[in-house]
Amino acid sequence: MKNPGEGIAFRQVHGLTTGEAVPDGARLVKQSSAAIITLSLLTFGCMLPVTMLVPPLKELVGDRYGATSFWTHAFMSINLVGAVLAGPLIALLSDGKIPRRRIAALALGADAALLSLMAIAPNLPTLFVFRFLEGAAHILALSTLMALASAWSDPAHRGRTMGILGALMMFGTAAGTRLGGVVWAAAPGWFFQSAGLISAVLAMLAFLFTNEPAKPMGPVAPRRGLASLLRERPALSIAYAYAFIDRFCVGVVITTFALFLADFHRFDPEQRSMTLVKFLLPFALLIYPAGRLVDRIGRIWPISLGSIGFGVLFATYGFVPTNNLDLLMIASGVLSAIMFAPNLTLCADLAPSDQRGAAFTGFNIAGSFGFIIGPLFAGAVYTWFVRHTPPLSAYQSTFILTGAAQVICGLITLPMLLRLKRRGLTY
Repeated sequence: MKNPGEGIAFRQVHGLTTGEAVPDGARLVKQSSAAIITLSLLTFGCMLPVTMLVPPLKELVGDRYGATSFWTHAFMSINLVGAVLAGPLIALLSDGKIPRRRIAALALGADAALLSLMAIAPNLPTLFVFRFLEGAAHILALSTLMALASAWSDPAHRGRTMGILGALMMFGTAAGTRLGGVVWAAAPGWFFQSAGLISAVLAMLAFLFTNEPAKPMGPVAPRRGLASLLRERPALSIAYAYAFIDRFCVGVVITTFALFLADFHRFDPEQRSMTLVKFLLPFALLIYPAGRLVDRIGRIWPISLGSIGFGVLFATYGFVPTNNLDLLMIASGVLSAIMFAPNLTLCADLAPSDQRGAAFTGFNIAGSFGFIIGPLFAGAVYTWFVRHTPPLSAYQSTFILTGAAQVICGLITLPMLLRLKRRGLTY
């Protein structure tokens, strides 16, 4: 016989009144699964246009505008400055009264327009203005899609849900990186317009095919800013620290390491894209299995040990010969998946259910900060070292310092994560 309390709980979670029939459980699971898959596919698409810009970075910015190495690095950061500065507004919007599907569609439409405008930017400052605004639009779209996916997920299988979302996000990053090399080779004059077209199609799909579960019954908690959320849930700062350092390293990979491939391995844009895909593809393939794993063994050891291992590997980037690059990239992707899936899940664990949009906005803002600081840090470190050492040594020193930052993060946060587990706040 069914427990009457289960029916009451079900109605509360799904916003049903007393007189409404409770949907069939199998149908509800099917509806939830379909929603998560749709949102994950849109997340995949959301990553395509922005990561397309990575392989021809040198040609798009350095060669086209005569930009120095520092400003070429900065192009990959300035959009995330826009994302960070717009963060408080994004957090409120993603958990506000406007339906999230509309927010996602509008943000993707703005992203499409701004990417297309980059094609006609007459000078470097104008290009940076468009890039700055595009970052705010992109993070708003991404945070909203992540919040919707988290809202549909079953807490008992949240690692799997965030594993699917993270996997499709990284598949999008890998596919976008590869697509950038292909589009540049085929139609360099239509590069930005091609990226904008992808975002425009995604905006239409988000509006037509996404929805969200019913709100819980009872009074709705007042909207709070990101700062108040962190005061209420300070443990979220651990997930944000990992988001920061992971994206910090990725920022160095797609700028300094990409330039290193061009300068020392003499790779053209398409070869650069292929090399980066060998990092991103195993990353994407293993995020879902890693998500299932953290549902079984917990979040703490995968995130900590994966981070330390990745940092050690990163420090070797400047020393590996060309014929071993493939193995290095594959190993980097494996370790990245092991630490990324539990961090997404940790963020969902620690976030209040009514503020997951704000929590994931904070997660993406922390990652954006990392992506901003990573290329700027690497550009500044390389510039300093190259004045005193040969260029190869300057690159090697940059990669060593970047890897050391990842290792330090893993070592410092491990005791904090163990305390969270003892308090029952995560698994």
